[in-house]
Amino acid sequence: MTAGNRDTQIDRISERPVSPDRVKVVAFDDLTHDDLVLWEQIRATRPEFATPFFSARFNAAVHRVRQDVDVAVIQAANRTIGFLPFHRIGNVAFPAGRCFNDAHNIIARSDKHVDWIWLLEQIGVKAFDFHAMMGADLSELGRQNYIGTIQSFRAELGNDSRAFLKKLGREHKTVGRQPQKTRKMGREIGPVELEIDCRDPSLLEHTIRWKREQYQRTDILDLFTPDWTRGLLMELFNGDGQSDVPGDARGMLSVLRAGDSIVAAHYGILENGLLHYWFPAYDPAYGRYSPGTALFTGITAQASDYGIHCIDMGYGEQPYKLKQTDQTGEVAFGCVSRSSLYRRWRSVETAAITAIKKAPMKESLKRIWRTIQPNAGISKLR
Repeated sequence: MTAGNRDTQIDRISERPVSPDRVKVVAFDDLTHDDLVLWEQIRATRPEFATPFFSARFNAAVHRVRQDVDVAVIQAANRTIGFLPFHRIGNVAFPAGRCFNDAHNIIARSDKHVDWIWLLEQIGVKAFDFHAMMGADLSELGRQNYIGTIQSFRAELGNDSRAFLKKLGREHKTVGRQPQKTRKMGREIGPVELEIDCRDPSLLEHTIRWKREQYQRTDILDLFTPDWTRGLLMELFNGDGQSDVPGDARGMLSVLRAGDSIVAAHYGILENGLLHYWFPAYDPAYGRYSPGTALFTGITAQASDYGIHCIDMGYGEQPYKLKQTDQTGEVAFGCVSRSSLYRRWRSVETAAITAIKKAPMKESLKRIWRTIQPNAGISKLR
Protein backbone atom coordinates (compact mmCIF):
# COMPACT_ATOMS: atom_id res chain seq x y z
CA MET A 1 0.00 0.00 0.00
CA THR A 2 1.46 3.35 -1.01
CA ALA A 3 1.33 6.48 1.15
CA GLY A 4 -1.23 7.96 -1.23
CA ASN A 5 -3.46 4.88 -0.92
CA ARG A 6 -3.23 5.01 2.90
CA ASP A 7 -4.21 8.68 2.89
CA THR A 8 -7.15 7.83 0.64
CA GLN A 9 -8.19 5.08 3.06
CA ILE A 10 -8.13 7.55 5.96
CA ASP A 11 -10.22 10.01 3.93
CA ARG A 12 -12.76 7.33 3.05
CA ILE A 13 -12.97 6.20 6.66
CA SER A 14 -13.82 9.74 7.72
CA GLU A 15 -16.39 10.25 4.96
CA ARG A 16 -18.39 7.02 5.01
CA PRO A 17 -20.88 6.52 7.86
CA VAL A 18 -20.12 2.83 8.35
CA SER A 19 -20.31 0.80 11.55
CA PRO A 20 -17.69 -1.76 12.57
CA ASP A 21 -18.71 -5.22 11.46
CA ARG A 22 -15.65 -7.40 12.00
CA VAL A 23 -12.74 -7.83 14.40
CA LYS A 24 -9.54 -9.74 13.72
CA VAL A 25 -7.37 -10.58 16.73
CA VAL A 26 -3.69 -10.95 15.89
CA ALA A 27 -0.43 -11.01 17.81
CA PHE A 28 1.29 -7.62 17.71
CA ASP A 29 4.19 -8.90 15.62
CA ASP A 30 1.72 -10.17 13.00
CA LEU A 31 0.72 -6.59 12.18
CA THR A 32 2.23 -5.40 8.92
CA HIS A 33 4.18 -2.19 8.48
CA ASP A 34 1.16 -0.75 6.66
CA ASP A 35 -1.02 -1.65 9.65
CA LEU A 36 1.32 0.26 11.95
CA VAL A 37 1.44 3.28 9.65
CA LEU A 38 -2.37 3.32 9.62
CA TRP A 39 -2.36 2.96 13.42
CA GLU A 40 -0.27 6.13 13.69
CA GLN A 41 -2.35 7.98 11.11
CA ILE A 42 -5.59 7.26 12.97
CA ARG A 43 -3.94 8.16 16.28
CA ALA A 44 -2.83 11.51 14.83
CA THR A 45 -6.47 12.54 14.38
CA ARG A 46 -6.95 12.50 18.18
CA PRO A 47 -4.90 15.13 20.10
CA GLU A 48 -5.68 13.35 23.38
CA PHE A 49 -3.78 10.32 22.05
CA ALA A 50 -0.52 12.29 21.81
CA THR A 51 0.88 10.58 24.91
CA PRO A 52 3.41 7.91 23.87
CA PHE A 53 1.43 5.09 25.50
CA PHE A 54 -0.77 5.10 22.40
CA SER A 55 2.23 4.81 20.11
CA ALA A 56 3.01 1.74 18.07
CA ARG A 57 6.54 1.87 19.47
CA PHE A 58 5.46 1.62 23.10
CA ASN A 59 3.22 -1.34 22.33
CA ALA A 60 5.94 -2.98 20.23
CA ALA A 61 8.35 -2.68 23.17
CA VAL A 62 5.81 -4.26 25.53
CA HIS A 63 5.35 -7.16 23.12
CA ARG A 64 9.07 -7.69 22.74
CA VAL A 65 9.57 -8.13 26.50
CA ARG A 66 6.33 -10.03 27.23
CA GLN A 67 5.43 -11.72 23.93
CA ASP A 68 1.71 -11.59 24.76
CA VAL A 69 0.29 -8.39 23.24
CA ASP A 70 -2.73 -9.14 21.09
CA VAL A 71 -4.35 -6.51 18.90
CA ALA A 72 -8.03 -6.31 18.00
CA VAL A 73 -8.06 -4.97 14.44
CA ILE A 74 -11.48 -3.37 14.04
CA GLN A 75 -12.91 -3.25 10.54
CA ALA A 76 -15.90 -1.80 8.73
CA ALA A 77 -16.76 -2.74 5.15
CA ASN A 78 -13.38 -4.48 4.83
CA ARG A 79 -11.46 -1.38 5.94
CA THR A 80 -9.55 -1.06 9.19
CA ILE A 81 -10.95 1.72 11.36
CA GLY A 82 -9.30 1.04 14.71
CA PHE A 83 -6.98 -0.97 16.94
CA LEU A 84 -7.05 -2.13 20.56
CA PRO A 85 -3.80 -3.59 21.93
CA PHE A 86 -4.36 -5.76 25.00
CA HIS A 87 -3.24 -8.68 27.16
CA ARG A 88 -5.60 -11.63 27.53
CA ILE A 89 -5.34 -13.03 31.05
CA GLY A 90 -7.89 -15.74 31.64
CA ASN A 91 -11.19 -14.37 30.42
CA VAL A 92 -10.32 -10.71 30.97
CA ALA A 93 -8.48 -8.22 28.74
CA PHE A 94 -6.10 -5.58 30.12
CA PRO A 95 -4.26 -2.63 28.51
CA ALA A 96 -0.94 -3.54 26.92
CA GLY A 97 1.78 -2.88 29.49
CA ARG A 98 -0.57 -3.38 32.44
CA CYS A 99 -0.08 -0.70 35.13
CA PHE A 100 2.95 0.68 33.26
CA ASN A 101 0.52 1.98 30.65
CA ASP A 102 -0.64 5.41 31.83
CA ALA A 103 -3.15 6.07 29.01
CA HIS A 104 -5.23 3.72 26.89
CA ASN A 105 -8.37 3.38 24.78
CA ILE A 106 -9.48 2.04 21.42
CA ILE A 107 -7.32 3.76 18.81
CA ALA A 108 -10.00 5.02 16.46
CA ARG A 109 -11.19 8.33 15.10
CA SER A 110 -13.52 10.26 17.40
CA ASP A 111 -16.35 9.96 14.86
CA LYS A 112 -16.09 6.15 14.75
CA HIS A 113 -18.28 4.60 17.43
CA VAL A 114 -17.20 1.14 18.57
CA ASP A 115 -19.58 -0.56 20.99
CA TRP A 116 -17.47 -1.98 23.81
CA ILE A 117 -19.78 -4.90 24.59
CA TRP A 118 -19.82 -5.92 20.94
CA LEU A 119 -16.03 -5.64 20.85
CA LEU A 120 -15.64 -7.86 23.92
CA GLU A 121 -17.85 -10.48 22.28
CA GLN A 122 -15.68 -10.38 19.15
CA ILE A 123 -12.49 -10.68 21.18
CA GLY A 124 -13.93 -13.49 23.30
CA VAL A 125 -13.49 -12.04 26.80
CA LYS A 126 -15.98 -11.11 29.50
CA ALA A 127 -14.35 -7.80 30.50
CA PHE A 128 -11.80 -5.12 29.77
CA ASP A 129 -10.21 -3.76 32.95
CA PHE A 130 -8.66 -0.31 32.69
CA HIS A 131 -7.04 2.20 35.03
CA ALA A 132 -6.37 5.26 32.83
CA MET A 133 -8.74 5.37 29.89
CA MET A 134 -8.31 8.61 27.98
CA GLY A 135 -10.61 10.22 25.45
CA ALA A 136 -13.68 8.16 26.39
CA ASP A 137 -17.28 9.34 26.45
CA LEU A 138 -17.80 8.71 30.16
CA SER A 139 -21.55 9.33 30.09
CA GLU A 140 -22.00 6.57 27.53
CA LEU A 141 -19.37 4.27 28.98
CA GLY A 142 -20.88 4.51 32.46
CA ARG A 143 -24.38 3.40 31.48
CA GLN A 144 -23.62 -0.31 31.55
CA ASN A 145 -20.25 -0.49 33.21
CA TYR A 146 -18.40 0.35 36.41
CA ILE A 147 -16.21 3.44 36.08
CA GLY A 148 -14.66 6.16 38.19
CA THR A 149 -12.44 9.10 37.33
CA ILE A 150 -9.14 10.51 38.53
CA GLN A 151 -7.27 13.68 37.62
CA SER A 152 -4.27 13.79 35.30
CA PHE A 153 -1.69 16.59 35.15
CA ARG A 154 0.58 18.17 32.56
CA ALA A 155 2.80 21.21 32.13
CA GLU A 156 2.24 23.03 28.85
CA LEU A 157 5.61 24.71 28.40
CA GLY A 158 4.97 26.43 25.08
CA ASN A 159 8.02 27.64 23.20
CA ASP A 160 9.76 29.22 26.21
CA SER A 161 10.14 26.72 29.02
CA ARG A 162 12.25 29.10 31.11
CA ALA A 163 9.41 31.65 31.10
CA PHE A 164 7.03 28.85 32.13
CA LEU A 165 9.35 27.92 35.01
CA LYS A 166 9.51 31.51 36.23
CA LYS A 167 5.71 31.70 36.22
CA LEU A 168 5.50 28.41 38.10
CA GLY A 169 7.99 29.72 40.65
CA ARG A 170 5.84 32.76 41.33
CA GLU A 171 2.78 30.56 41.90
CA HIS A 172 4.38 27.82 44.02
CA LYS A 173 6.95 28.46 46.75
CA THR A 174 8.38 24.93 46.43
CA VAL A 175 9.44 25.69 42.86
CA GLY A 176 10.30 29.34 43.52
CA ARG A 177 12.71 28.53 46.35
CA GLN A 178 14.43 25.63 44.59
CA PRO A 179 17.19 27.73 42.97
CA GLN A 180 18.43 28.65 46.46
CA LYS A 181 18.56 24.97 47.48
CA THR A 182 20.27 24.03 44.23
CA ARG A 183 22.93 26.74 44.72
CA LYS A 184 23.47 25.53 48.28
CA MET A 185 23.94 21.98 46.99
CA GLY A 186 26.52 23.31 44.56
CA ARG A 187 28.44 25.06 47.32
CA GLU A 188 28.38 22.12 49.73
CA ILE A 189 28.60 19.10 47.41
CA GLY A 190 30.05 20.34 44.14
CA PRO A 191 29.04 21.96 40.84
CA VAL A 192 25.50 21.02 39.82
CA GLU A 193 25.13 19.71 36.29
CA LEU A 194 22.18 18.23 34.42
CA GLU A 195 22.64 15.72 31.62
CA ILE A 196 19.16 15.90 30.17
CA ASP A 197 19.55 13.04 27.66
CA CYS A 198 21.95 10.53 29.16
CA ARG A 199 22.52 7.40 27.07
CA ASP A 200 24.41 5.33 29.66
CA PRO A 201 22.48 2.06 30.31
CA SER A 202 24.34 1.50 33.58
CA LEU A 203 22.83 4.73 34.92
CA LEU A 204 19.38 3.52 33.89
CA GLU A 205 20.02 0.42 36.00
CA HIS A 206 21.15 2.73 38.81
CA THR A 207 17.89 4.72 38.53
CA ILE A 208 15.78 1.55 38.65
CA ARG A 209 17.69 0.42 41.75
CA TRP A 210 16.97 3.76 43.45
CA LYS A 211 13.29 3.46 42.55
CA ARG A 212 13.10 -0.05 43.99
CA GLU A 213 14.68 1.16 47.20
CA GLN A 214 12.12 3.96 47.36
CA TYR A 215 9.27 1.46 46.98
CA GLN A 216 10.73 -0.56 49.86
CA ARG A 217 11.13 2.51 52.10
CA THR A 218 7.58 3.67 51.49
CA ASP A 219 5.92 0.23 51.70
CA ILE A 220 4.74 0.33 48.08
CA LEU A 221 4.65 -2.66 45.74
CA ASP A 222 7.96 -2.91 43.88
CA LEU A 223 6.84 -2.44 40.29
CA PHE A 224 10.17 -3.76 39.04
CA THR A 225 9.80 -7.20 40.63
CA PRO A 226 8.94 -8.95 37.32
CA ASP A 227 11.80 -9.10 34.83
CA TRP A 228 9.64 -7.76 32.00
CA THR A 229 9.13 -4.39 33.69
CA ARG A 230 12.85 -3.69 33.85
CA GLY A 231 13.22 -5.06 30.35
CA LEU A 232 10.57 -2.65 29.08
CA LEU A 233 12.49 0.41 30.24
CA MET A 234 15.69 -0.92 28.70
CA GLU A 235 13.90 -1.82 25.45
CA LEU A 236 12.52 1.70 25.07
CA PHE A 237 15.92 3.12 26.01
CA ASN A 238 17.95 1.08 23.53
CA GLY A 239 15.35 0.95 20.76
CA ASP A 240 16.45 -2.53 19.71
CA GLY A 241 14.17 -3.95 17.05
CA GLN A 242 12.25 -0.69 16.65
CA SER A 243 13.70 0.47 13.33
CA ASP A 244 10.75 -0.92 11.35
CA VAL A 245 8.10 0.55 13.69
CA PRO A 246 6.89 4.05 12.71
CA GLY A 247 7.21 6.96 15.13
CA ASP A 248 9.94 8.31 17.38
CA ALA A 249 8.85 7.37 20.91
CA ARG A 250 11.88 6.43 23.01
CA GLY A 251 13.09 6.20 26.57
CA MET A 252 14.90 9.30 27.87
CA LEU A 253 17.09 9.32 30.98
CA SER A 254 18.01 12.60 32.69
CA VAL A 255 20.72 12.66 35.37
CA LEU A 256 21.48 15.40 37.91
CA ARG A 257 24.99 15.49 39.38
CA ALA A 258 26.55 17.53 42.17
CA GLY A 259 30.30 17.26 41.99
CA ASP A 260 31.14 13.58 41.53
CA SER A 261 27.81 12.40 42.96
CA ILE A 262 24.62 11.49 41.13
CA VAL A 263 21.86 13.01 43.27
CA ALA A 264 18.72 12.46 41.14
CA ALA A 265 17.57 10.90 37.89
CA HIS A 266 14.42 10.60 35.84
CA TYR A 267 13.40 8.08 33.21
CA GLY A 268 10.53 9.00 30.91
CA ILE A 269 9.26 8.54 27.37
CA LEU A 270 9.79 11.26 24.78
CA GLU A 271 7.78 11.55 21.58
CA ASN A 272 7.13 14.51 19.29
CA GLY A 273 8.12 17.07 21.91
CA LEU A 274 6.02 15.52 24.69
CA LEU A 275 7.91 14.09 27.66
CA HIS A 276 5.95 11.70 29.84
CA TYR A 277 7.36 12.12 33.34
CA TRP A 278 7.45 8.49 34.44
CA PHE A 279 10.03 7.38 37.03
CA PRO A 280 11.82 10.11 39.02
CA ALA A 281 14.22 8.96 41.72
CA TYR A 282 16.86 10.49 43.97
CA ASP A 283 19.47 9.66 46.58
CA PRO A 284 17.83 10.28 50.00
CA ALA A 285 21.25 11.24 51.38
CA TYR A 286 20.78 14.57 49.60
CA GLY A 287 17.14 15.02 50.56
CA ARG A 288 17.73 18.36 52.30
CA TYR A 289 18.41 19.92 48.90
CA SER A 290 15.13 18.63 47.36
CA PRO A 291 17.01 16.92 44.51
CA GLY A 292 13.79 15.70 42.87
CA THR A 293 12.53 19.26 42.48
CA ALA A 294 16.00 20.38 41.39
CA LEU A 295 15.89 17.75 38.66
CA PHE A 296 12.42 18.77 37.49
CA THR A 297 13.29 22.47 37.37
CA GLY A 298 16.49 21.67 35.51
CA ILE A 299 14.68 19.57 32.90
CA THR A 300 12.01 22.25 32.53
CA ALA A 301 14.57 25.04 32.13
CA GLN A 302 16.31 23.20 29.28
CA ALA A 303 13.17 21.71 27.71
CA SER A 304 12.76 24.25 24.90
CA ASP A 305 16.39 23.75 23.88
CA TYR A 306 15.55 20.09 23.25
CA GLY A 307 12.23 20.71 21.50
CA ILE A 308 10.12 19.64 24.49
CA HIS A 309 6.88 21.62 24.68
CA CYS A 310 4.92 19.55 27.19
CA ILE A 311 5.74 17.52 30.32
CA ASP A 312 2.94 15.05 30.99
CA MET A 313 2.77 13.88 34.62
CA GLY A 314 -0.01 11.40 33.93
CA TYR A 315 -2.77 10.41 36.32
CA GLY A 316 -2.63 10.30 40.11
CA GLU A 317 -3.11 13.14 42.55
CA GLN A 318 0.29 13.26 44.23
CA PRO A 319 0.88 16.71 45.81
CA TYR A 320 4.04 17.46 43.80
CA LYS A 321 2.08 17.31 40.54
CA LEU A 322 -0.09 20.24 41.64
CA LYS A 323 3.04 22.34 42.09
CA GLN A 324 4.77 21.39 38.85
CA THR A 325 1.96 21.61 36.29
CA ASP A 326 -0.58 24.09 34.96
CA GLN A 327 -3.14 21.88 33.23
CA THR A 328 -5.43 19.13 34.48
CA GLY A 329 -7.51 16.51 32.75
CA GLU A 330 -9.44 13.42 33.65
CA VAL A 331 -8.97 9.73 32.97
CA ALA A 332 -11.30 6.86 33.78
CA PHE A 333 -10.73 3.67 35.73
CA GLY A 334 -12.93 0.61 36.13
CA CYS A 335 -14.14 -2.07 33.77
CA VAL A 336 -16.31 -2.70 30.77
CA SER A 337 -17.96 -6.09 31.12
CA ARG A 338 -20.67 -8.32 29.77
CA SER A 339 -21.00 -9.81 33.27
CA SER A 340 -23.02 -7.92 35.88
CA LEU A 341 -21.45 -10.11 38.58
CA TYR A 342 -17.97 -9.11 37.46
CA ARG A 343 -18.93 -5.41 37.43
CA ARG A 344 -20.29 -5.65 40.97
CA TRP A 345 -17.16 -7.45 42.18
CA ARG A 346 -14.89 -4.77 40.68
CA SER A 347 -17.04 -2.05 42.24
CA VAL A 348 -16.79 -3.61 45.70
CA GLU A 349 -13.04 -4.20 45.32
CA THR A 350 -12.38 -0.59 44.32
CA ALA A 351 -14.57 0.76 47.13
CA ALA A 352 -12.62 -1.32 49.65
CA ILE A 353 -9.26 -0.06 48.35
CA THR A 354 -10.52 3.54 48.43
CA ALA A 355 -11.73 3.13 52.02
CA ILE A 356 -8.34 1.78 53.11
CA LYS A 357 -6.55 4.71 51.45
CA LYS A 358 -8.73 7.13 53.44
CA ALA A 359 -8.31 5.32 56.77
CA PRO A 360 -6.78 7.45 59.58
CA MET A 361 -3.97 4.94 60.15
CA LYS A 362 -3.43 4.05 56.51
CA GLU A 363 0.39 4.33 56.65
CA SER A 364 0.60 1.95 59.61
CA LEU A 365 -1.86 -0.42 57.96
CA LYS A 366 0.09 -0.29 54.72
CA ARG A 367 3.37 -1.04 56.51
CA ILE A 368 1.87 -3.99 58.39
CA TRP A 369 0.21 -5.39 55.26
CA ARG A 370 3.38 -5.01 53.17
CA THR A 371 5.35 -6.86 55.88
CA ILE A 372 2.86 -9.73 55.87
CA GLN A 373 2.32 -9.74 52.11
CA PRO A 374 5.38 -8.17 50.40
CA ASN A 375 4.00 -8.99 46.94
CA ALA A 376 0.43 -7.85 47.57
CA GLY A 377 -0.93 -6.36 44.35
CA ILE A 378 1.55 -8.18 42.12
CA SER A 379 -1.36 -9.50 40.04
CA LYS A 380 -1.58 -6.13 38.27
CA LEU A 381 1.84 -6.87 36.77
CA ARG A 382 1.05 -10.35 35.48
